[in-house]
Amino acid sequence: MAGDCSVRVFERVLTDVGAGIYVADWKVTNEEFGLGERWTIEKRRLSGGLSDGVDIVAVDNGAFSFTIVPTRGMGIWKGFFKGVRLGWDSPVENPVHPHHINLEARGGLGWLEGFNEWIVRCGLENFGAPGTDVIIDNMGREREVTLTLHGKIANIPAERVTVRVRLEPKVELEVEGVVYERSMFGPNLRLTTRIVTSPGDNKVRIMDTVENLKSSPAEMQLLYHCNYGKPVLDEGTRILAPFRIVAPRDARAAEDIASFDVYGPPETGFVEQVYFCELAGDSDGRTVVALVNRDETLATSISFSLRELPYFTIWKNTASLEEGYVTGLEPATSFPNTRRFEREKGRVIKLEPKGKYRAEIELSVHMGRDDVQKVKAEIERFKVEPKIYQRPIRDYST
Repeated sequence: MAGDCSVRVFERVLTDVGAGIYVADWKVTNEEFGLGERWTIEKRRLSGGLSDGVDIVAVDNGAFSFTIVPTRGMGIWKGFFKGVRLGWDSPVENPVHPHHINLEARGGLGWLEGFNEWIVRCGLENFGAPGTDVIIDNMGREREVTLTLHGKIANIPAERVTVRVRLEPKVELEVEGVVYERSMFGPNLRLTTRIVTSPGDNKVRIMDTVENLKSSPAEMQLLYHCNYGKPVLDEGTRILAPFRIVAPRDARAAEDIASFDVYGPPETGFVEQVYFCELAGDSDGRTVVALVNRDETLATSISFSLRELPYFTIWKNTASLEEGYVTGLEPATSFPNTRRFEREKGRVIKLEPKGKYRAEIELSVHMGRDDVQKVKAEIERFKVEPKIYQRPIRDYST
């Protein structure tokens, strides 16, 4: 046990590269502590195919279950709430070990060869579209390089993974991971993430801290790519949010700007549409977005702070089921353009030496008309008259 006399906390380190600790298979349940509410946390290693060697940590709070993938930057592969699937059917069916991923493949789109998560971070040094940027090389000279799609953090294994169970006064189930994105003559960023839920809850919180371990300033970008397919996403599903500004990324997105917040059925050959948004929030900067099905009996929501994640992107990819019928809801520190463009617009974070950046998102599921109406009413409190641009605007799009 760890903690003070007023709060008991069970802790187990599953991976610690520096200390030489690695636990391949492990499980803990409520029964071991004599607790009545059912829950489990289980760690195991996958075998075979492109998943060989991938570690997963499955958390089940009795109502909400989800699978964390420490090998892939502490992303969350998939989830279920009372039988409702959270996530999507990617052509990439199973978790792919990072050593099979070449980020530079297909003109910098290699990240997509492992993309199948419900929740995946993009960053940390950069995210967004592939593109050229200037770095300082090992000889102190400016050098133009090509940055790949959505950065590296999703393909870096965690170096430390710890499970904690807060036993009183309210039980909390926590998985903490530490991931480093670092290079000689390059970035030295540390992500510490805590993924937390409680028995029976309809929500999970992701609380992240990114630290610049260098003695000089460093750029940082962070985006949460939250992806939903069937059954949450279907024909007639709507996205509800307190939109202040909405702009299409390009001419393709502008074609359907009038219905940017409504989803169609699966469509073979559909070409993605992306909308860049700024949202309203409460006096503390907190906001909520939700996906609501057509008959308003099922919704999922994401709550976050606009002070931490001031920009929001909608990715609509209502392609055929075989091609990946999915939408991405993406709170972030900037828009997913090239880092060079976002820097020019003043949207790239610069961390001071030893500086830290904190961000948190809360993901919830709402079942039944009453619960869906509650989240709709919450969003309604933040609503303002939105400015919706019919064409891409210079401040948002390259």
